[in-house]
Amino acid sequence: MKRIFSLILAVLLLLFSSGCSKENKSVEIVDDKYRNVYEIFVASFCDSNGDGTGDINGVTSKLDYLQEMGYTAIWLMPIHPSPSYHKYDVTDYYDIDPSYGTLQDFDNLVAKAHEKNINIIIDLVVNHTSDKHQWFINAWKNALSGQSEDYVNWYNFSTTPQPGYATKVNGLYYEARFVNTMPDLNLDNKDVRAEIVKIMKFWLDRGVDGFRLDAVTSYVTGNSHANVTFLAWLNEQAKAIKNDCYIVGECWDSDTTIRNYYNSGVDSFFHFSFAQADGTIAKTLNVSSAPSYFRNALKKAVEITNGHIPAIFLDNHDVNRITGGIGRSQLEKLKFVYGLAGMFNGCLYTYYGTEIGMIGSGKDENKRIAMLWDSDDASAQCKNPSGSTQWEYAWPGVKQQQKDKNSLLNYHKQINYLRNKYPQIARGEMKFYDELMGNGILVFEKTWNEQSVAIVINFSNEETATVDLSSVGEFKTFEYAVASTGKVTYKGSTLQLPPYSIAVLADKK
Repeated sequence: MKRIFSLILAVLLLLFSSGCSKENKSVEIVDDKYRNVYEIFVASFCDSNGDGTGDINGVTSKLDYLQEMGYTAIWLMPIHPSPSYHKYDVTDYYDIDPSYGTLQDFDNLVAKAHEKNINIIIDLVVNHTSDKHQWFINAWKNALSGQSEDYVNWYNFSTTPQPGYATKVNGLYYEARFVNTMPDLNLDNKDVRAEIVKIMKFWLDRGVDGFRLDAVTSYVTGNSHANVTFLAWLNEQAKAIKNDCYIVGECWDSDTTIRNYYNSGVDSFFHFSFAQADGTIAKTLNVSSAPSYFRNALKKAVEITNGHIPAIFLDNHDVNRITGGIGRSQLEKLKFVYGLAGMFNGCLYTYYGTEIGMIGSGKDENKRIAMLWDSDDASAQCKNPSGSTQWEYAWPGVKQQQKDKNSLLNYHKQINYLRNKYPQIARGEMKFYDELMGNGILVFEKTWNEQSVAIVINFSNEETATVDLSSVGEFKTFEYAVASTGKVTYKGSTLQLPPYSIAVLADKK
């Protein structure tokens, strides 16, 4: 790991008369794997050349925005050549889809992002390829003729029908667990594995900081042990190339299964049970004993990872957007649920548009509609994916929300700022003051690098709370985020918090 270094933010955060605390002029960013990650579907994000399709240069043009918002890593959904809109069926692992730009555009993005201490993570899809990939074209042709060479063993063929197999002609079948156009790779084949190492090296040598692994439970269907073994191999190979390579896997399964997958050594797996409107984080808004419920959730996320890095998110490209689940008119709840997510250890993932309350449910295409940059200028938007049927936006665009000190966007910005300013929030060992818990209040400390912060949360959506922190200590500084109205005040050892508010206290006397 590189040493901690200071990054002076190019733009000061807005001053909030209600909702957020007045912040300092600079933030010290810790250069490690704990990041505020922003997930981007490139085609719908920002179009740089006027053809209606988002592209790599469009992402580069928004780096100032992402830095100002406090995101310190970008996860790019698949960017390789592909016949589909979603690009999870790759035809060339060594190039950029022409609709997105060129390798030179990508190199420029990486360089510009790194100048701003923003890491780049790309999707690595190795469970399957496209049936239009030359590997599969050769394999199918040769398998039909009875040969066993020239890519045939890169895939799994059968002369009899089997569950999860597809066919183009009767008498020959190939494994394709997702759809017929995505044949599964044979990950036990040594040549396939050698190719995967080559692919990872290609992108890591170009400056990529890590990979998001798609569908890790499907590498060998129904065989968790084999999947964990493969992940351990992939993790070892990636870190032999670049020792600080960050890997996050999509293990869409129970917490128990995810805990087992961490035995692979992979840095992170997404915590699906914590996400969406019916997940652990959002449920905190509705339970009768919110402080103890949330305390247990904070502990559980750390316990599941067994020394690794939790990957916390509220929504992504595969699930319904959180705005629709919480409620389009529930601005305070939408703010607060992000604030709660931000208090977890680990990486915090934000799906593009969640910071402005975008809506999307049902078909995958509806979850990947165009980012709304300016409600008053339609020319600033990309085209929506073909097949999408839902295009409404519950809240104004980025430009409008930037001007509104009480907007969802500016609340997200403040939570990201707190996580960056106080690295203990994402990394710290937790100590809870259960004797102060009650009446909607939770008090706990997080300690990292021998420095501690106290975090106090008021879960009530109606009552202002007064807390005596004399048993915790006295602090020189405090900052906060309020999802409702009002300000947090701290005098002596007494902290007063409006409804749905979070305070972070530092520099213990």
